[in-house]
Amino acid sequence: MRSIRSVPTVFTPSRDLEWHCAGTDALLALVLALPGRTFSTGPIWDRFASVMPEEHWALLIGSIALVRIAALTINGHWRRTPLLRALTALLGAGLHAYLATLFYMPTLGAFGTGAAFSAALAISDVRSSFRAGRDIVVAGRVFAMMRAAPPAPLPRGFAS
Repeated sequence: MRSIRSVPTVFTPSRDLEWHCAGTDALLALVLALPGRTFSTGPIWDRFASVMPEEHWALLIGSIALVRIAALTINGHWRRTPLLRALTALLGAGLHAYLATLFYMPTLGAFGTGAAFSAALAISDVRSSFRAGRDIVVAGRVFAMMRAAPPAPLPRGFAS
């Protein structure tokens, strides 16, 4: 009978928050890219239009979303993926913090829903970047253990 050594199990928190923020970015980009003018639906959008056209906002936000989704999809298949996830989460945090400032209308004397949701997403992305940063350390330890003591091959009949 052969024994099989395994690498200790390491628990890392779920990446649901990262998926949620990336999906929200993708949906926002899709809404901005659809036919029709989102920027003509209210005075708040004038601030966005003064920065860049609606199509450029869709391209920028969509690009960030696609990079984040790609990083999350290949997560674990490449050692440096947690670093990419941390960087894209920070990029998302910066984007949402900027969107929150654009949505904030001090003349209305209120913190509107767009600003509130963008601020919440920015905070979520900051948390996601810290969690991905911790995964960088965990992944380094796991890969070091696997190099030092690679797992034994599986017995016949257990092929993956």
